[in-house]
Amino acid sequence: MRILPALAGFLLIMAPAMAFAETGKMRTASEAEIREHLPGTSELKESSNGYEYRQGNSNGYKITNGQVCVRFANKSTDCVSVKTDGEKFQMIDKKGGRTKF
Repeated sequence: MRILPALAGFLLIMAPAMAFAETGKMRTASEAEIREHLPGTSELKESSNGYEYRQGNSNGYKITNGQVCVRFANKSTDCVSVKTDGEKFQMIDKKGGRTKF
């Protein structure tokens, strides 16, 4: 699961991976909600490839409604879905693993 270490640096603080049941209240997080919840998004600058980069970092990030993708220096990508109930947020990887953040 390569995206979690990349996002851990991006998030600066990230709770340990914890599985928890999705409630009926969880919904797809909007891009604005994700950006508001993730520290450091204002430091990202958009590149011509559609990803945003922090100065001096070779990992790019694409934040959209319900998803955060990381583009690594070797040009491979990995994405997580983002769900929220308006207060709590969780990332869901492609294998269904869930992490609170």
